[in-house]
Amino acid sequence: MERWEISNQEIESTEKLLLPENAHFPEDARDVIRCWHSVDVSACPGSGKTTVLLAKLKLLADRMTLKNGAGICVLSHTNVAVKEIKNRLSGYADKLIAYPNYIGTIQSFIDKFVTMPYLRNITGHNVQVIDDLPYVRQMLKRIYDEKKYEKLKYVIRNSYLSNKQFADIQTFVQALYLRDDGSLCVGNQKKALAGAGKPSTQQFNILIEDLLMKDGIIRFHDAYSYAQKAIDTLSETYTDLFPLRFRYVFIDEYQDCDIIQRKALMKIFDSEKCSVMNIGDPDQAIYNSSNSKVPDWDPRDGFLPIQTSCRYSQEIADAICKLKTGNKEILTFTGNTGIKPVLIVFDPKKIDRVLGGFISALETHGLHDCQGIYKAVGAVRKDTGAGLKIGSYWSEFDSFPKKQGDYNYWELVEQIKTCLLAGDLYKAECIVRKLLCRLFHYAKIVNADSGKEYTVYTIKKTLNEEYRDIYRQWIFDLSRLQNLNTENVDSFLRKEVNELLKIRNPQAVDVFEGLPEFFLDRTDFRTEKEACERNVFVDPIRGRRIMFDTIHGVKGETHDATLYLETDRQGASDLNRILPYFGTGKVGTSPLYDYSRKLAYVGMSRPRKLLCVAMQDKTYKKCEDKFVADWEIIDLRE
Repeated sequence: MERWEISNQEIESTEKLLLPENAHFPEDARDVIRCWHSVDVSACPGSGKTTVLLAKLKLLADRMTLKNGAGICVLSHTNVAVKEIKNRLSGYADKLIAYPNYIGTIQSFIDKFVTMPYLRNITGHNVQVIDDLPYVRQMLKRIYDEKKYEKLKYVIRNSYLSNKQFADIQTFVQALYLRDDGSLCVGNQKKALAGAGKPSTQQFNILIEDLLMKDGIIRFHDAYSYAQKAIDTLSETYTDLFPLRFRYVFIDEYQDCDIIQRKALMKIFDSEKCSVMNIGDPDQAIYNSSNSKVPDWDPRDGFLPIQTSCRYSQEIADAICKLKTGNKEILTFTGNTGIKPVLIVFDPKKIDRVLGGFISALETHGLHDCQGIYKAVGAVRKDTGAGLKIGSYWSEFDSFPKKQGDYNYWELVEQIKTCLLAGDLYKAECIVRKLLCRLFHYAKIVNADSGKEYTVYTIKKTLNEEYRDIYRQWIFDLSRLQNLNTENVDSFLRKEVNELLKIRNPQAVDVFEGLPEFFLDRTDFRTEKEACERNVFVDPIRGRRIMFDTIHGVKGETHDATLYLETDRQGASDLNRILPYFGTGKVGTSPLYDYSRKLAYVGMSRPRKLLCVAMQDKTYKKCEDKFVADWEIIDLRE
């Protein structure tokens, strides 16, 4: 590998290009920029590690073409991250976006270079789709349409009805898998649905083979399994090609790699034959299950730390350092500001006061800007059990997971109209059922048999069994609408939905009257960011917008102020489990302790100016002496 010397002048030129005016890379970041051999980089929250990576890529672009026409490889976990890297490279390092270079997600890389070649070899044809949703839809279709899956259908139906963990049959089926012992299991449930050799398990094996060999689709979970098998069979002749193609490899957010991805990447990229830089923060590894026994990424000996954060004050850094493993020091550019983190202590019976306490803290510390970024975050969105969750703090919080295009009534109406105009009545009917699910969700209408929310599959069953003739006429009349426009489709749907509900309950009121505004908001286009506006609380004092979200949802973000909400999981709160890290009691043996630690570390490291933590009084009583000195206390219990 080339061993380039990077001058201070070159680094200063990248600073002018990538950093705000008069800003500079700290010395530990410069050490990473100057390094060209294989090494791990452990970077604290707010360290600007992506910007450091971009600086290295800019310097690489200045030195290309590489020996023997080799390229570089940049991998991250999400398409959003990949898009950001590509966009920021545009204009000054465009050559890196073209062959022989590769910038993409880890999963797409493994699929392209490992899984797909392996599947072509064993099936004799190309797999067309690696996607959970089409996979589950086709799986359910085969289960319900083909008699050879009767035993499997019986097990799935009964297990789903007795299982409270999954919101709908679709997510239940998506979570099905085979253990190493061959038994059929679902999600994190310890007890198998059926043992190895049972008819239902055999039928599941046949189903997976049919989906692969006949339909050419697999799900992400199975892609991992096939990738693992592929990795074990990769010859050195094949893996030796990768270091020749990619001389420099950068893997961002490495702590989020699962064990299969780590094994694959280590086998593909021999760190002795090419330069491999794994960049991440082990303390932010929050995507592994709380019950996972797989060890987190441990940076290799000789790793380079970036301990300087550009995001928050030293007061916030000193607070969250207690949640780090290993070296507990974080330095900051900002230094001390005199603003302590704020602990909001509350009585659960008066939990609605917490938001007011947060607003009071914003006022006290001069955060008046209505355009600022203020977020309330928690670990648990919703839970079937008792205890605190995000929605406990604000009753209007909507925990229902949505994808763009699914959350808005008018967008679904538009999709139905488009399908009708194209003559695709089958697809139009599928969207009608999706629309009914959304309507019933917001109207809190549940399946009378199971007590659960309707899904596109359970609602189809109900319509076929209880309203077969009426619903068929419904769809027939919809297909014959004159002047197919949005208004006519809307008018038809409103009339028919209400008449449908009145069959069972003649006293039923107009279901559309009680639906949330964001669902009925008629907007021609809404971005994914705008879609989240449904979970925004507008404070009555200055009109600041406080967005509610999960910790997973805000990872990688920077806020002006963050309110961390105490939530409960499996009989105890996350804050209760992190108290030992602040010096109260011993860390328990359950993986939930470490998982809660990492979640708190991520959630509390988001704000630039003000960190607030909402803690219930019974938790506070265990640790109040640990927070008095370094935290400002707002007591809402009186």
